[in-house]
Order: sequence, then structure tokens, then C-alpha cells
Amino acid sequence: MSPDPSQQIADVAVIGGGIVGLSAALELQSRGKTVIIIDPDDERRRASYGNAGVLSRGSILPVAGPGIWNSLWRYMRNADPAVRLRYTSLPALSSWLSRFLRAANERSLRRSAAALNPLVQAAFDRHVALGEIAGTIPLIHRDGWLRLYRTDSSLAGIALERELLAQHSVETKLLSGNAIYELEPFLARRYAHGLLFTQTASIQTPGEVVRRFAHAFLARGGAFLKGSAVDLRQTATGVELRAGDRTVRASHAVVSAGAWSSGLLCDLGYRIPMAAERGYHAHYRLEQGASLGRAINDTSAGFVIAPMNGEVRVLTGVELCRPDDPPRPRQLDLAVSEAARTLPLGQASGPIWSGNRPSTPDSLPVIGMAPRHDRIALAFGHGHIGFSTGPVTGEIVARLICREQQTIPIAAFDAARFS
Repeated sequence: MSPDPSQQIADVAVIGGGIVGLSAALELQSRGKTVIIIDPDDERRRASYGNAGVLSRGSILPVAGPGIWNSLWRYMRNADPAVRLRYTSLPALSSWLSRFLRAANERSLRRSAAALNPLVQAAFDRHVALGEIAGTIPLIHRDGWLRLYRTDSSLAGIALERELLAQHSVETKLLSGNAIYELEPFLARRYAHGLLFTQTASIQTPGEVVRRFAHAFLARGGAFLKGSAVDLRQTATGVELRAGDRTVRASHAVVSAGAWSSGLLCDLGYRIPMAAERGYHAHYRLEQGASLGRAINDTSAGFVIAPMNGEVRVLTGVELCRPDDPPRPRQLDLAVSEAARTLPLGQASGPIWSGNRPSTPDSLPVIGMAPRHDRIALAFGHGHIGFSTGPVTGEIVARLICREQQTIPIAAFDAARFS
């Protein structure tokens, strides 16, 4: 009897072709597994396409913290450039918002930082390990990451954050006054202090990293199925899902579909509170002779400027919305206006981008086997650190499916915390 052409069969079906899904696929291939990736195949839709390219050793602090309360009224009025609320989306985000506010305290902050630190600490080495396979090592530069503060009081306001960074051996160097401009001479003199994260690396073409991971996956015998996965279920012998007119059966599945992951899991009975932290970016050439040596974050105006192959990428803060809400680039207009006062921006280059950072209320990703489905691995919800921690998450997933001992603790990332 000939096989049904509507079926695709593999050891593992990975749902999502961003950096998390691709990293899991490459790690599984290294362990002898056949893998198929199901993805809509729109690279600009992925958060791993539009980020700042920073592999930050210091990204161990959750978004929710005690400092939120001082800014909450500004956030609610959309008066802070770092955060905008899509009011029509708030009913759908009510569960996320209530849990987020409950996590905005020092105890939760310390607990989340302790959980994230081993994951973030391992991220650079795993980028290098997969870079050996995908040929991305020449793209990685260890040039640091600079957070900028306009006033003495804004620096004083992060005393707890600096304490936690030091506690977890995150190296920083405080720059004040002229020291900032000796490092970055083309910045406008509007900053009193800077915090340089010296262990941080960056990649000036994050989209190229994802493309090279995909090419390596295909070269090692992997398969892509274009489409959106639906009707995921566990069977007596594995998993089954549909993508378009095709049925995919595999021994295991990996859910790594970013901000769309929680919707896919609803039919399995999981209610994981997620928000799309919408981000926007635009590219600009710099005025002749100007340059930027590393990514910078203006903490007062809530924007990032990152060097990108002779240009710069201006990135916004957060717009809380649903993943399929249409873009509203007003926040980007504000970011570009402030960025132009910081660095001599020249002509715009290329289209505006918008994408969704998949966010959980406690800023901890969801990584582990699904609590009631032992054939389905979960790997999503990385918020702002998905590009950085995608490769280490991929290794964790491969170890889960292949029943290998984990090298870092992952209990804090279990989806059961939302039960």
C-alpha cells in the first residue's frame, strides 16, 4: 500500500522556524533525529528578525519589578515612550496583566533573576556551538552593550538592579561624563552616566543568523513545511497536527511559535497568559563621518540604536497588544525623533518593521515538556531575550526529547506554574 501523500512523517515536528525552533532542530539533528519544521515562512514576521542583535549577558532582570509602580500611571496614559497600551486589546490581556502586576515586587524580581541567570550565562557559548555548524561565528562581535542615563536620579533608581547584576557575576563598568563620549564620540552630550555591559556580544545581521541556521538545517537533511500548524494533539504513539491540507505525524512535537504558541495550546487545555510585546524598527544611514561602536539604550526615552552593517537600526520599546493586531508605528515616530537628537541620523533606508516579542507575566520563558502531554515540548515566551537564548533553549529541548540530563536548572520555566 503506497503512503498517503498528505502525511509528513519525522521523529520530531518543530512548530516555528525562528531562532528557537531552528536551534532545537539543529540540536536534534546532531542527536540523529529526523526533523520537520512547520512555519508560515515569513522571516519578517519573526521576533528573531527584528531585534537589536545583542547577546546580552546582563538580560537577567524581568520586566516586572517594584519600579513599575512609580511609572504605572504614565504607562496607563500612554505618556511614557517606553511602553504603549493598545486599549482595544486589554480585555484579551487581562490575565497577563493581573499576573504581571502581582509579579512587580522585589521578591519576584530576585527569584526571576536567579532563574534566568544560568540560561543567559550559557547563551553565548551555545551561539558559538551552533555557529560552528551554521557558519555564523564571523558575525559575532564581543563589543559590549551600553545603557545610558540622563540624570543622576535615573542612575540611582537602578540600585537594586545593579546589586542583582553584581550578585550574579554580570560585569558592568560605570561611565560618567566624558568617559561616555570617549567611547562613543558621536553621541549628543545629553547623558550623565552609562552602564557598559562588557561581557555582551552582538550580531549586526540577526536575520542572517536565522537564515544560516535554516540553510544548515536543510543541508543536514531537514524538511520545511510552509503553513500554520493547527489541531495539535497527542496520540498513542506520538503527535499529530495539520498544516494546510497536510497531516504531520511524528514521535514528538516542539511548540516554538513565539507569540502564537499559547493559542495553539488552548485545544490541549493549557491557558498560558501571553502578551505580544510589539516592537518596531527602522534603518537609517548616519551622516558622513559619524559612527556607532555598539548598541545603546536610552533608558529615559525607551529606544535602542544598534549598528547594522554600516547603518543603524532604531528600535522602540514595548506596545502591549495581541499578536495579530495591525501595526501602529506612532511609537517608532517618537523613537526616531529622540534618536535623531542623540546621533546624527541621515537618510532612512528600507521599510518599517514590526514584530511580536512573546512575553509571559514573569518574564520567564516556557521551557519543558507539556505538563499533561509527554510527547510535546514547549519552548516559547522568551520576551526580549529570545535571539540571545534561542540556541541554549534548543539544547534544552533536545535533551528533554532525548532524555538526557540537563546542564542548567529549568524547573522555573515549567508551564505548570500557570496552572
